Amino acid sequence: MIKRILKILALVLLLAYLVAAYILWSNKGKEVVCQHFYINVLDSLENNLITSSSLYNYVGKAHLLPQGKAGRDVNTAAIERCVREIELLDMVECFQEENGDVYLNVSQRKPIMRVYTDEGKTYYVASDGKHIAVDTMYVDYVPLVTGCIDDTLTAEMLRPLVEYIAGHEFWHAQVTQIMVSPQYEVLLHPRVGNHVIVLGSLDNYQSKLHSLLAVYEQVIPQVGWNAYDTISVKYKDQVVCTRRDKKYRHKTWTKKNLSSYE
Repeated sequence: MIKRILKILALVLLLAYLVAAYILWSNKGKEVVCQHFYINVLDSLENNLITSSSLYNYVGKAHLLPQGKAGRDVNTAAIERCVREIELLDMVECFQEENGDVYLNVSQRKPIMRVYTDEGKTYYVASDGKHIAVDTMYVDYVPLVTGCIDDTLTAEMLRPLVEYIAGHEFWHAQVTQIMVSPQYEVLLHPRVGNHVIVLGSLDNYQSKLHSLLAVYEQVIPQVGWNAYDTISVKYKDQVVCTRRDKKYRHKTWTKKNLSSYE
């Protein structure tokens, strides 16, 4: 019985100590002055859209810099809310250590295309579909998408095509612009060759580009990069090449006759 009472007493004393220590630490934390404000752009090696110095200036303009403030006067939640307003950023967290130092950790969204619509709107689209205003901060080169982009054919619908081109070694180097016509046909402008690629609808775009690549590899070296003004892959298993010199008839390649082309 005495041992049980002693155990209970020991637990009560331990609990009292922990509560007192917590209160003491909390009060001490409120008195500790922040000496350093560390800003970490966690994915700066992959993306270079925003810098720690630009973030520092951004927080400074909001009068939220923590240096020189006691813990009770540092509002990490307000710093988070402020920085989250930057559309280029994905993850944002801000916290204060026991020694008073404040840390701001962020990661960036990844823009994958810049859109210019026929209505005069322009914006970036990130890999998560988020629209980013052009005038936010500096953005690296991304593919250009122009034309009739609206509720019928949205930028989000074009995102798989853009990501496929960006991830393909040849098409990433070859395609400089993706355009949507008033008829909502997708056109590609190549870097090499004075022709327009008519992709048509977005259906089976991978198969269409695969057929076009076969023409590039087997036909173009024979006739030259500027022989055609239009190369259409809008129809299934066909590549229709329209000659720039109209004295020649256009040529339609299929999987069968392309495989025997010499």
